Amino acid sequence: MRPTLWLKNDAGEVWNLRPQRLLREKQASFFAALDGTGFETKLTFSRIKDDFIVTEDEPQQVTIKGTMYFRDPKHMAAFGDFVGDYSNVLRLYYDPEGRITPTMQLARPWYKKVRITKLSSGEQDVKTGYWVCPMEFVPFSVMWRRDTTRASSVTTIKGEAHVYSYSYPYFYQAERRFYVNIENTGARIGCTVSIKNTGTAPLERLEWVASSGDHRQYAKWMAGYGLAPGRTLIVDSNPSSQRAVIEIAPNSFEDVSDFQEPNPQYINFVELYHGDNQIVFNVGTVTDVEIEVTFIEQVRVL
Repeated sequence: MRPTLWLKNDAGEVWNLRPQRLLREKQASFFAALDGTGFETKLTFSRIKDDFIVTEDEPQQVTIKGTMYFRDPKHMAAFGDFVGDYSNVLRLYYDPEGRITPTMQLARPWYKKVRITKLSSGEQDVKTGYWVCPMEFVPFSVMWRRDTTRASSVTTIKGEAHVYSYSYPYFYQAERRFYVNIENTGARIGCTVSIKNTGTAPLERLEWVASSGDHRQYAKWMAGYGLAPGRTLIVDSNPSSQRAVIEIAPNSFEDVSDFQEPNPQYINFVELYHGDNQIVFNVGTVTDVEIEVTFIEQVRVL
């Protein structure tokens, strides 16, 4: 099948770059001679006697190039309206197998954030009648990415509850653990952990363990403070957006970076390795809790 390719602007509008029927789609142009979807890296070596070892692997920014075909100048003007200011950042979606199209709502296509750095006015092709315009995009990342969300749907009880038949001022209850299983098909990446207390009692324990093969990462937050009902702890471990906040109300956050476990055993900002990952959350005896893990899968070449 032919690869599919399209652009999406901040308003959520789509411009199809590989339409099946160009003349029948309003927001579509054929983008031909696609180049630059792979990767390029610059290696620095050191010599040790007769051998060389890599001391630095520096990914390069590869320009994505091609030729855009428009029906007429009005069609070109419509594309300009779609882009808006040419300093705007767009998302370029790409499926080399052509199985995902822009209209598929449940699919998770790979994308790069890009800016258009070249769009020639072009000339009208005498044979086809189309206006042929060379175009270039500069990507903002080396990797192709796609957004992924996993929510905890399984809860298991650790131990058994103990209830004494006679009057006693304590009630020993089983602790609950929530499991989130994640298959990361891309490179090692950070993630965002979201824990929402949907009950009426404070959530006292906020601990989790991320496991992948021999790797173990431990996190512990808000020890001694807990999480009040109706509030959400958000821990983002992505280097470019790392934060730890409590959402008090919609779009209202309190920075709690200083409330992480100071013990060096705890990484706190856990990451996802390539392959199978499992995150086990220990939330004590509270059952009214919603847990969600979101991340962006990354690959160099599709």
